[in-house]
Parts: sequence; C-alpha cells; structure tokens
Amino acid sequence: MGTEFWWFYDVIAAAVILVCIFLSGKKGFLKSTLTAVCCVVSIFIAFAVSGTLSQSLYKNTVRSSNIKKIEKNINSTVFTQKYAAYLENMGYFIKVNSEKLDTVFKSDKELDKALCDYVNNINSRKTEENEAVLIEKIHEGYAVVMSEIISQSLNKFAAETAANEIRNDSSGMKELILFMLDKDSNHKAAVYIADKYTASAYSTIFSLTGFVVLYISLFLIIMAVINSFTSRSEGGTQSISSHISGGFMGIITGGIMVFAAAAVIRLWAIMGSNEMLFFNNDVIDGTFIFKYFYDLTLKM
Repeated sequence: MGTEFWWFYDVIAAAVILVCIFLSGKKGFLKSTLTAVCCVVSIFIAFAVSGTLSQSLYKNTVRSSNIKKIEKNINSTVFTQKYAAYLENMGYFIKVNSEKLDTVFKSDKELDKALCDYVNNINSRKTEENEAVLIEKIHEGYAVVMSEIISQSLNKFAAETAANEIRNDSSGMKELILFMLDKDSNHKAAVYIADKYTASAYSTIFSLTGFVVLYISLFLIIMAVINSFTSRSEGGTQSISSHISGGFMGIITGGIMVFAAAAVIRLWAIMGSNEMLFFNNDVIDGTFIFKYFYDLTLKM
C-alpha cells in the first residue's frame, strides 16, 4: 500500500542533509559547529528524558483506563474458545473439546508439553511427529489469540506489540491463562495484560511524543542563546577552510534532523495503525537511506 512512493523518503533525507551542508558551509566553522553541538545536546537530553519519563507517564495516565477496557472485553471462556479455534485451524484436522482444553490449561504439567500431548492424542494418533514444529505452532497460537483479544479493547499497535512480546517470551502465558479462566474475576488477567504485554506499546508512544516535543523545544532555545552570542562575535570574510569544515559539520546536523523526522514519522505510523497510504512500515522498508534512521527510532 503506497510502497511505490518509497523513494520520496530517500529524496527528502538526502535533501535535508544537503541543505544542512550548504547552510553550515555558508555559516562557517564556528556557527556550524555550535549548531551541530546544539543538535547533539538537544537530541541526547530529549532521548534520555523521554525514555525515563515514558513508563511513569503510562502508569499515571492510561494504564488504569486500559485495564478497565481489557477487563470489560474478556471473560472466563474467551481464551479457550479462541485457542481451540486456532488449534483446529493448524491443518491437522482435529476437533478440540473446550472443556478438555480447560483441563489441559489447569493441569500441573508444563504448558507446552501438556498442549503437545493433548493435540497428539485427540485422534488417538500422533498428529505431528516433529515436536519442535508443534511447539512453535503452539507458541504462535498464544501470540495470535492474545493479539485478537487485545485488539478488541486497545489499538492495533498495542495488540501487535503484545503478540511480539509473547513470541519473544511465552513463559508468562501459563499464569495469564489461569487468570483468564477465573470465573469470579477477570481483573487479575486485565492487569497482567496491561502491565506485561501492552505497557511497552504505550511507553513507546509517550517516548516518541516526548522526544519530538523536547527536541524541538531544546533546539530552538539553545539556538536562540547561541545566536545571541555569535551574532556580534563573528563577522567579516571567512576563509575557505572555515566554509569547508563548516560543511562537514552540516552532515552531523543533517543526520540528526533526519533522525528527528524519522521519530515523527514513526509516531504518525503508529497512530495510524500502520495502515496509512504513505506513513507505514512497508513503504519505509523499501528505502535505501531513510530506513537506517527509522530503525534507530525502534530503539526508543
């Protein structure tokens, strides 16, 4: 969707860097160096502060609301029903009994092993000879089912993040499933999901938003201070070497500007659930230059 426009990002990235090189070369070494330092200082402060505050902001703002939304949309049968449907659609031509599946979930056996044994004995024969393949499918089932459940309460990014968290580490699924099977209360399950599987999605949103706002604010403030001190101190004709070295400093400034733009675009893609025509990951993955700046924002 819109992937044919990948080149636009590379053109803009190259244009930003070239413009920064030109302007920095025109300013000369002193002003261009101070501008580059301003960018570096602003981006490090914004990165550090936004990352530190993001989790705290999540806990003190949307966490309680998310728990209520999740709690409202789950019950003691939803996971079993969806997971049973997933098992039946794995291609093994099996019919899952929901009550027996509940018993498997509640058994003292290790979860993966219990599910493997159950699937392999439904038709009184071994369904899958390669146990590693079956376990991989079982793990994927956790991710798929929880993504479906979470997407009914929260946004697509939160659901995708939860699925990836589970794919990376499914060790918490046994505890979560037992919480979800509780007929008396689904509050523990909602809290568990909100804290373990969706918190990082909202922390990312807060981190990106805070980074963009802080970076722009700090950059403007620091540049205003720098300009007030350098407007009178640097005058007259500058040497060629000053212009050339200033141009090299412009590469740093341009790179940081592109990184900040990448953070804005990633935030836009997240808020649009990665489904917008132009602002989506598939378009950016096709770029040659911009994707490297974009990938750096994934670490935020």
